[in-house]
Amino acid sequence: MIRIDYIKAIISKYLVSVNKTVTHDVQLQKLYDLNYCVDELLMYLAEYNLNQSIPYLACGMSCYFNSQADTEGISNFKLTEQDKMDAKYIASCFGKEINYSDNDLSVLYTTLLGTTELNYATQTFPAGIFEDVFQCSITHELPLQPLVGEKEEDYYSRVLEYQISQCKNFPSEKVNEVLYRGKRMVNKFCIGKNRVYLIPFDNVLNNKASFGDVVGLRDGKSKDNELNQILNGLYTFKEILQNYHISIREPYSDPNMTGEFGIAIYGAISVKGLKFFEVDRVYELMQKRAKELGYLNGEAIPNDILLIHKGCSK
Repeated sequence: MIRIDYIKAIISKYLVSVNKTVTHDVQLQKLYDLNYCVDELLMYLAEYNLNQSIPYLACGMSCYFNSQADTEGISNFKLTEQDKMDAKYIASCFGKEINYSDNDLSVLYTTLLGTTELNYATQTFPAGIFEDVFQCSITHELPLQPLVGEKEEDYYSRVLEYQISQCKNFPSEKVNEVLYRGKRMVNKFCIGKNRVYLIPFDNVLNNKASFGDVVGLRDGKSKDNELNQILNGLYTFKEILQNYHISIREPYSDPNMTGEFGIAIYGAISVKGLKFFEVDRVYELMQKRAKELGYLNGEAIPNDILLIHKGCSK
């Protein structure tokens, strides 16, 4: 007898493949997979971007959002309600508060294809979860040394257990619940590859945009009419290009548009021509580098292992 849930899974998988809104860029993927050193890779990524008829903005995101991007596009990445509740619950046990009241605003933070988005794409968690749920440093330095061969989800479960042991006022009756919720969350951030999304300039020319955050837009306090007033006062992305005299043929030459500064794009983003390539997370890179250097399974990996020299290709 054929199980109904099995049939539903097959149909769901088929619908995802049919309704994909983003395309895997094979050329960029091959470029990334060649294992250039970082400086070379950034040079080639910029060169790739400038060779396009229309350049791209980029956005690095966790694998958590892959299915959302595949079926709905990249306009409104959100955590599930369950994961929001889990994050708030765990953070509260550490005496912290997470605010997910962002006025239900659709905003995507982007830069030109470069350093910033590659860095974002290699992180396991968004900053709020990394810092407030797993109690890790804003500098992204790992609190414990990973072990060679240790699964990423097991590592972060170990980190959470360690952070609980270091918190003097942690409610003992909630330890098991926190570990359960933490394991449930971490599994969703460690399954699959993180991505860098490419958004053609043309897709967002008429979207409201800003350099970085705008006061009052995401604090959860502003009312609808106040939000509309703030948004209406912003330039569109096209107006930013015009008013700052940014050439779409040489965007990297303008300091406002380099890969080091963020451009917030508001509202729905057209799915036309959206692409992505996959990247390794820092944790995966550490595991690979340790094995290249001859570390054995079970041995501790130094936090600075990625700084150990690896020659560029010739």
